[in-house]
Amino acid sequence: MQQQITQARAVLADLKRQIAVARSQVDFVDSASLVEVNEQLILSALQSQTKAEEAESAFGELSKSYGVDILTQLANRVQFHERFAYAIASAQRHGTRVAVLFADVDGFKGINDTLGHRFGDEVLKHTAHCIANSVRDVDFVFRYGGDEFVILITDVAQASDAAQVSRKIAAAVACPFTVNDRTISVSLSIGTCIYPDDGIDAAGLMHCADAAMYEAKRLHARELDL
Repeated sequence: MQQQITQARAVLADLKRQIAVARSQVDFVDSASLVEVNEQLILSALQSQTKAEEAESAFGELSKSYGVDILTQLANRVQFHERFAYAIASAQRHGTRVAVLFADVDGFKGINDTLGHRFGDEVLKHTAHCIANSVRDVDFVFRYGGDEFVILITDVAQASDAAQVSRKIAAAVACPFTVNDRTISVSLSIGTCIYPDDGIDAAGLMHCADAAMYEAKRLHARELDL
């Protein structure tokens, strides 16, 4: 599917180049011929554009159905419950702990409102990349929705280990990055809870992590006011 999108876009780009060439040769062809050529090229371009958009839309729907977030390429909610259940079952079997980290981008609505949604998308991709590179291959990272991310840290020996991972993620995300010649840095509020210390099922653990995240956000806001 991705190959079809790429091919359709290549055809569209080629047609646009042909239109530009035809227009540049206006002194060498009669007006009627130029109009006819332009009409044919524009029609072909519109058809190719439609095919590219249809292919991209289909690819997006296919990605969602397989549990992949199209923007960040992280697992999404489709995979969340299955992998959460797997992590808990594995912890029960081996007598280990699982840390649940619930992360939210601070001030994300303001970023979207002032800099635009495309800039906001780049912030989300930056955040996803930093989180994914801050954990191990055996851990799970999800885009839970909007600017929210959930991280499952497996085989946690003690609560302080989860806190250390949380600090590592926050530090990585806070590194300044550049989008369209504009440099920005963002921060995360992260709430942490531990299975089985703080809950024994997904619903209870998520509620606990969500509450901890909002408490972290409240404390962060207070620090900014001081």
